[in-house]
Amino acid sequence: MLRLQMAELLTKAKELGDESVADVAQRTGISRSTLHRLAAGSKEPSLATLWTLRDAYGVGLDTLVYDDPETTRGAAVPRRRPAPDPVGRRRGSG
Repeated sequence: MLRLQMAELLTKAKELGDESVADVAQRTGISRSTLHRLAAGSKEPSLATLWTLRDAYGVGLDTLVYDDPETTRGAAVPRRRPAPDPVGRRRGSG
């Protein structure tokens, strides 16, 4: 799961005079509740949200997000099971 680097975003926002999440919401048009959910990690940022933040603050997408290994650990691709032996054949018998 991608997570928003809120600390990085707020650092850049402060450089432009935005002191709070409310200021970020005002500049970007992204609701405060969405920004809070993104900061808490309960919502994954959409590409549209990331583009909006990128354009508003002039930061790269790689600066805005990180891949949270805690939420992707269980998302590994499952291994394929071996095909069952044909009927009447046993392994090891020639």
